[in-house]
Amino acid sequence: MATHEDYRQAAALLWGEAGEYAADEFARLNREHFAGSIPPMPVIIGLTAFGKCIGATRDSGWLGAPRITLAPELFNGNHRTPGGPRMVSDVLVHEMVHAALMLRGEDPRHNGEPWCQAITELSPGVLGHEIIARPVLPRRVANPDREANPAAPKTIVVRQAEAGAMSQAQLATWPHCKRPGGYYRAGSPIAVPTY
Repeated sequence: MATHEDYRQAAALLWGEAGEYAADEFARLNREHFAGSIPPMPVIIGLTAFGKCIGATRDSGWLGAPRITLAPELFNGNHRTPGGPRMVSDVLVHEMVHAALMLRGEDPRHNGEPWCQAITELSPGVLGHEIIARPVLPRRVANPDREANPAAPKTIVVRQAEAGAMSQAQLATWPHCKRPGGYYRAGSPIAVPTY
């Protein structure tokens, strides 16, 4: 089994300062927010799946643990994504929640109960305040078209968050969605070699 130091050395060799930062930040976040429960795993810097995806966690199969991939623009930014240490940290902690849930054999999807419970528990330490996260389920609500059209159904089914709870889009972008404007501008970009 590879150690954290093995992964750190490989990351430094492949991605220089950015690789070292990602490995060190993984270790710090693991210690501070997961009580060291996540075993060492590779943090890869490269293209991620799904187009605009800036981070991804996949079960790697052959390693016996998930692997995390971070998009290069997290480190040095681009026209869509601010880059730098805070951005890398937030995406990494998000992906580490996926990894922790996978390792426990729980549903790692954003709209699942395990995800909602995990980010609710982590938010005071990560964000400095509490959040309300619950799966967004189909619900029956009053039909707003009923006023204009009395023949319209009285109710309709929508996917809508409970009052005060995070939306489905917010669940998928935690902790970014809860950061104040300008939060990611602090800190200098981190150089990362690209293709």
